[in-house]
Amino acid sequence: MARATIHDVARTAQVSLATVDRVLNNRGSVAAKSVKKVQDAVARTGYVRDQFAANLSRGNGYRFVFLLPAGQSAFVRKLIAEIARESDLNRKDRVHIDIRSSKTFDPVSQVASLRQIDPETTDCAAVIVSDVPQVRAELTRLRAAGVRIVSLVADVQAEARDIYVGPNNEVAGRMAGQFMGRLIREPVGPVLVIAGSLAARDHAQRLLGFRQVLQNDFSGLTLLPVVEGFDDAARIADLVARTLDAMSPVGIYAIGAGNAGLVAALRRANSAFRPVTIAHESTDATREGLRDGLIDLVIDQDPGRAVTRAVRLMRDMADKQAVPSARGEIPLSVIIKESLS
Repeated sequence: MARATIHDVARTAQVSLATVDRVLNNRGSVAAKSVKKVQDAVARTGYVRDQFAANLSRGNGYRFVFLLPAGQSAFVRKLIAEIARESDLNRKDRVHIDIRSSKTFDPVSQVASLRQIDPETTDCAAVIVSDVPQVRAELTRLRAAGVRIVSLVADVQAEARDIYVGPNNEVAGRMAGQFMGRLIREPVGPVLVIAGSLAARDHAQRLLGFRQVLQNDFSGLTLLPVVEGFDDAARIADLVARTLDAMSPVGIYAIGAGNAGLVAALRRANSAFRPVTIAHESTDATREGLRDGLIDLVIDQDPGRAVTRAVRLMRDMADKQAVPSARGEIPLSVIIKESLS
């Protein structure tokens, strides 16, 4: 069967070729009725755009921004490396990617960085930001100005973004809760939870899932007051050391980054009894903890897959294609000592 052409779309929609071109390439003013005719005709004919021609029609190509937390956490370093790789792979299609940063867990800095994004020179932005009112307001302003927003790894409320790319963090917390309850020989006693910041929606959702499982399935385990380590290894090492001495937790759930501090504190602990410890993300620190028997299990997401998916979806959105929300979900995996390569 012959591939549908732009002429087929125009004939089916009963509009001019110029109108079809304007709708497909978002150029000029087209009546809503005509836009719908063209969209319906595209669906009926099965027309697929020639990507090379579409790229030529874009003029300046695709212009994307990634806004990441500042600092040198292992996970962010992985993201930066993957973004650089995707930038190289997509350069032939004139995809331009600008990596920017804001202070970790700092809404004031995040708002300032978002205000630096120019809607005149940006098609889409993928952001890791706090889910707080002032940040959401800035994201909403950018969307109203025509910038499509991808919330990456950590979601924000739906009205502030176009699509979320990342894992289901509540499910991640539920997984951690089930493993925690089953790995503790006698699931009775206090459990320490270390978050980066509960203003980060991924951390809040992981805590929610974890708490629900412990309450429903392992009622003998009680959560100590959640501490925020702000992904700072030195701060986390101090928090863990003091809690081990004062409370003797039977379990530790590290929701965020800074796990070099967690491993250091567990290594220095004098107690013969070691708490069951679950962390997130495969990094040098968590792999070291697994190898040395200090961490029992790591729940991992693939940053490479997340970045690739984000770039693909941003290209689709820039091309005015539909992006179903399910396309943004990134699967989770579990790593134990025996599965390390």
